[in-house]
Amino acid sequence: MSYDLKALEFDKILSDVSRYTHWSKTKDYILNLTPITNLEELNIMQEEEREAYNAIVKYDDLPLLELDNIDDVLKRIEIGGVITSPELLSFISLLNTTSNVKRYATYLRNNKIKTDNLDKYFDKISFNQRLKNDLSYKVDEQGNIKDNASEGLAKARRALSQLNNRLHSKFNELLQTKSSMLTEGLVASRGGHLCLPYKIEYKNQVKGLLLDVSSSGTTVYIEPIECQMIEAEIENAKADERREVEDILKEISLSINSCMEEMTSNIEGLLSLDIIYTKALYQKANDYNLPKLNDMGILNLVNAKHPLIDKDKVVAQTISLGDKYMVMIITGPNTGGKTVVLKTCGLLTLMSLCGIAIPASDTSMVSTFDNIFVDIGDEQSIEQSLSTFSSHMTKIKRICDNVTPSSLCLVDEIGSGTDPKEGSSLAISIIDYLYKRGARVIVTTHYSDLKEYAYSNQDIVNASVEFDPETYKPTYRLLIGVPGKSNAISIAKSLGINDVIINEAVKINAGDNDEATNLMSNLDEENEKLLKMQKDYENLLNDYNKKMVDLELYKKKIESERLQILKKASAEADDIINDAKESSEKLIQEIDAYKKDKEAKEHELADIKFAARNLKSKGYEENVFDEDLKVGDFVYIKSYDRTGQITSINKNKYEVQVGQFTMSFSKKDLKLTKPPVDNSKKYKKPQGSTPAKYAKLELDLRGYRYEEVKDAIDIFIDKAFMANMSIVYIIHGFGTGAVRNAVQAYLKKSPYVKSWRYGGEGEGLNGVTVVTLK
Repeated sequence: MSYDLKALEFDKILSDVSRYTHWSKTKDYILNLTPITNLEELNIMQEEEREAYNAIVKYDDLPLLELDNIDDVLKRIEIGGVITSPELLSFISLLNTTSNVKRYATYLRNNKIKTDNLDKYFDKISFNQRLKNDLSYKVDEQGNIKDNASEGLAKARRALSQLNNRLHSKFNELLQTKSSMLTEGLVASRGGHLCLPYKIEYKNQVKGLLLDVSSSGTTVYIEPIECQMIEAEIENAKADERREVEDILKEISLSINSCMEEMTSNIEGLLSLDIIYTKALYQKANDYNLPKLNDMGILNLVNAKHPLIDKDKVVAQTISLGDKYMVMIITGPNTGGKTVVLKTCGLLTLMSLCGIAIPASDTSMVSTFDNIFVDIGDEQSIEQSLSTFSSHMTKIKRICDNVTPSSLCLVDEIGSGTDPKEGSSLAISIIDYLYKRGARVIVTTHYSDLKEYAYSNQDIVNASVEFDPETYKPTYRLLIGVPGKSNAISIAKSLGINDVIINEAVKINAGDNDEATNLMSNLDEENEKLLKMQKDYENLLNDYNKKMVDLELYKKKIESERLQILKKASAEADDIINDAKESSEKLIQEIDAYKKDKEAKEHELADIKFAARNLKSKGYEENVFDEDLKVGDFVYIKSYDRTGQITSINKNKYEVQVGQFTMSFSKKDLKLTKPPVDNSKKYKKPQGSTPAKYAKLELDLRGYRYEEVKDAIDIFIDKAFMANMSIVYIIHGFGTGAVRNAVQAYLKKSPYVKSWRYGGEGEGLNGVTVVTLK
């Protein structure tokens, strides 16, 4: 396999991708990426990147900490080496990273963020809590061994601390007792030793080690003998401390070594995830896409852009090869963008075969290739004394000697650098050779003969980079099916060349054209007309699509406004209902006040209150259920929270069979529902049950006196229970609460009552008690 990576500047792409890595090891891996030809492996790689991209967008990036050189640390420990204090921080970072990544994976799974292809890497990672606890006990946040890591270390550090205190005390004592002999009242340091600045005349009177003399010669720096003795003890204590620390580091190294397989698996899993997430971050940062892959030699790069050209200047291209055409011959003027097309095709193919997203539409297709051969630019070798043509032919020879059916060949200015006639003949022969060996080929040229060659073979297509005849400047757009022109005469005229010269050039050029050339020119003109028609059609289609989008937005706006109006109307309706309720409450309060002052029958006042509770605002009706109801339909009765079946309909009155009873309802009280499940077999009718026709669904106690309530409820509950009724309603009104209290006192003691509650909306609120029987 051969890939001309340097000629396509692939190293610059890898350098850009590597900026998104978390580890230096991952960066090294990315910088050395090479294309993969196994289609299955590439598809899996893409799925992994898609899942990582999705996780980043929906949640966050992979929580990796810096782990440089951790591999070297583990390798040394594995062969019996001892970890150092600075390296402890790297290892603790590894443990923290495994913990963070495990939590990250759990979050993704719990929130149903797809990780099917990433799970094999997440599953490689485990968090060793025992080891983390051991290190936390022995090592501080700076990677230093703690005093309490062992009894020996604690003892050594206590002794060292005491000796340092003795030394400082001794120096402070000498500063006071020898102050007259000192040039300054401070402790100095020379050569790593603490000392005192004595006057020169006391040089021979002080016992100690002479460390230095001031530049003026007036001061000598001496470490007193008393301090020297303490310093010696300190050095011994430091040696004891180092031995204790080394013993602890050996213990830690042995603990790490005992779980080396686990740590190695962690490194492998984290490295794999870092590689995948690096590519996903690169894709997200640049808004690139992953193309569809195939192994049939088909390339279809839609709206593709060269990734190394300024985003504000680069022109999108659509490049197709390998489906309808095996070979593309691009013609046109210099600086028109022909070479950019070659590089874009080659570079985006390389990126795709390395699992890197590309600056092209997600509908793009890229094939695997065993070889990507590139001959772009001069690059002649001075050392080898090769001319432009010789350098060119050397590369062509390598391509022809190694070409396979699974090769992509990109050749710039094929056959150039020699006599045009010979160069043109050689170019056609080279293209024909590569084509017959099944390769996919894109070449650029200025030779007109190659245009004729392309017209003679249905597997070869002419293409060109667009040239604006009005501005005499290239647009850099690739036009497939249309051969290019050099436009040399037009460009010369635009630059102000004398008209006499221009006119003569036109005549000479016209005279040189033979019949075939004129025929080809006419064909080119027809192609250009067809291309213009296609472009006009695409513009019309884009306008149509834009209008459809605008229309859809307008529809959504209208729908939003409609919903706002309905919401406002509903709010107004609620206000009307609330006003009605407030009026009814006020009326009840007035009645209660009246009752205190005037004599009135209890049941008359209860009837007034009942009517007031059901006040409705003038002109307001609840929303009517707009679904058609017919005889035989099962309906849900909102006010009774029960299901029944319609037996007859008379205008807006619906007779509904509820259990053993038939009741009349308005349409607004009903809602179409499914037939109820027959559970009758689950219940046994009590022996000696009363016929259902004597049982009632509700008992109205309004107007009853307190002492009359118990007997009435007794009879009502007995009949309901014997009729197998599950829910009944007792109306007691609001009033003073005496009847309500009597009802509730009875229900608490009744053996037939399972539970009870106040009525809800549409059930009478606190004026009704809803009873559930056993």
